[in-house]
Amino acid sequence: MKIDSAITRRPRQPRAGSAVLIVLVLLMFMVVLAAANTATVNRLRERVKIVEQRQTRRLESLSNNALPAAGPAANLPTAK
Repeated sequence: MKIDSAITRRPRQPRAGSAVLIVLVLLMFMVVLAAANTATVNRLRERVKIVEQRQTRRLESLSNNALPAAGPAANLPTAK
């Protein structure tokens, strides 16, 4: 039995190559988004660190200028 060579060999469809191209473009787009997200998170982390330092300095200056807190000794009667 002879097999026809035209049946066994199919011509390559151009859509198969375009599907690979679309997947590669989508993958590249995802990599770009991930890189941008990482850069944004790093900048945000630095900004939070700066805000935290400012808050710490502000709270330290407030605690240094505060009145002494009323503790248990404040309720004791004074000696006359």
